[in-house]
Amino acid sequence: MVEAQAAPVQEDEPVEEIYYRKGDIDFCFLLNRRHHNLRVFDYRVGNYQQKRDFFDRIARAEGLRKVFTVVEKQDSKSWRSVGFSREGAIPGYFRTADAYVMSRVYTEDGDPIQGGAPKLTGPNVAVREPQESKPRGLNLELITEEERLKAITETLQDGSVYAPFRRGMFHPDMAVHGKQGKREIWLGAETDSSFGHAKVDLMTVPLKEDDLPHYEFTMRALLDELLKVDTASVFGLSPVDDELSNVVYATLGFKVMARLTDHVVKPNGDFVGVQLWHRRLTSSNS
Repeated sequence: MVEAQAAPVQEDEPVEEIYYRKGDIDFCFLLNRRHHNLRVFDYRVGNYQQKRDFFDRIARAEGLRKVFTVVEKQDSKSWRSVGFSREGAIPGYFRTADAYVMSRVYTEDGDPIQGGAPKLTGPNVAVREPQESKPRGLNLELITEEERLKAITETLQDGSVYAPFRRGMFHPDMAVHGKQGKREIWLGAETDSSFGHAKVDLMTVPLKEDDLPHYEFTMRALLDELLKVDTASVFGLSPVDDELSNVVYATLGFKVMARLTDHVVKPNGDFVGVQLWHRRLTSSNS
């Protein structure tokens, strides 16, 4: 398909990490076959039209719905000049600079959507009064063992919209497991010590309103653990139509900073946009 040096993975893996170097072009990308998208890590500025044409060919060959990259402000203008759309920002992503999510969305036939990514609108989310006390009977466990985290991610994958955001490993490197009777909660985090940020994920989601206090308390526990490893800010992605998951983020002080069109595939096979929630961490994470 492409001239690329790929990581040693099996063909048709759900996520594949591929490196491409040719002349003064040097980038890496995550090809996510489960969610039909491609995440670009670009290591050199310039040659934007050549890069865009390259990704257009991959999108058509792989049946992708979306290609996106996360860049600093000055680079976002160059991507925009070749047909990428700015769908929002991640404050403090590069520690001292915000990041901009630049995306290119395709039709079912693999053609770039003219005029850029369709604008995604999100619902109004009701913020609850946070419950400070631990729900009765809820037990929490912190998990950092890589093999266990990998196994947990594989087990939960089919029922979630989890998608790795970084290079190197395709699962969180930290998780908090909440358990109360038959109720099980799994929240994960992909940390980046270089930039002091983390992506948090609801690996399982609340199914009814009674679940919300348990998810909120478990998320606060995860944020406390992230604070211990000098994490300055966190962000998370939640489908726009998942009302209860969005309530968890809103209640804990996250704000919507981006809306990403056709970003993931739900367990039923439908494409859905996501809201990107963000908050800075302090010593008090209520």
